[in-house]
Amino acid sequence: MAKYCQTQGVCLRRLDYSDTSQVATFLTRDSGLLSFIAKGLLRAPKRGISTGLELLGLYRLLYTERRSGALCNLTEAYLLESPRGIGQKVERILCGYYAVELMLHFTAEGEPCLELYELLLDCLRCFQKGEGLGLSVLVLELGALRHHGVCPTFEQCVRCDRSVPSEGSLLFSLSEGGPICAACARRLPSQLALGAVPVRAERLALLAGLACAGKGDQKLARPAAREVVAASRLLRLHMRYLLDRELRMWKYLQGRHLSRTLGRIRRAGG
Repeated sequence: MAKYCQTQGVCLRRLDYSDTSQVATFLTRDSGLLSFIAKGLLRAPKRGISTGLELLGLYRLLYTERRSGALCNLTEAYLLESPRGIGQKVERILCGYYAVELMLHFTAEGEPCLELYELLLDCLRCFQKGEGLGLSVLVLELGALRHHGVCPTFEQCVRCDRSVPSEGSLLFSLSEGGPICAACARRLPSQLALGAVPVRAERLALLAGLACAGKGDQKLARPAAREVVAASRLLRLHMRYLLDRELRMWKYLQGRHLSRTLGRIRRAGG
């Protein structure tokens, strides 16, 4: 007899399969990334009515566990929170799509990620209201990197483990994922210096604070837009180094008229 499971999840991807079914991927509360087949989901009771899953919608899911290598069988999907507010503005939906890309890149199938799941919900709700889009994107990037185990260190030198100063200019090593203090920078081989970029210590302090806030330890502060821009530029340089390419959604963000903060991030990262 099939074992039924219940959870909540955000729809990250859905694809029509045959005339009446959909294949969908969710980031779930209990099991991380899960893929489902929803048989008969598109079979509407009346002609012209669409009953498919909504991208970025929050659902309560009832499903049967899969055999090895097979999709979970989704038997019930009840919409808890609609993403329609995100679709009201171009900049909001682009941020939502970028959130999808982050989750698909930095989570693994069947690997629980409750902290990241809750952070995603918080950010999607900010996107719904159109509040602090640039800051929300930055915090979600930090959360995704932290879950994947590749988040940079911001408070200690990656070479000597000493605390870095709170003010002044430092080097940030993209290859080692953290700042290099002045003493270590003087001994840095020239070939390694090519993989280091200058950064202000104040930007590192901001990123360190946002990384803690992303865990729910405290409410997010509201730094100035220019501070968010500079911190985001550094973080995206790190992500670009890790992936050896830019995530695809950024080219769409760059081609649109965005909010002030996102527009500055676009220009800084170009």
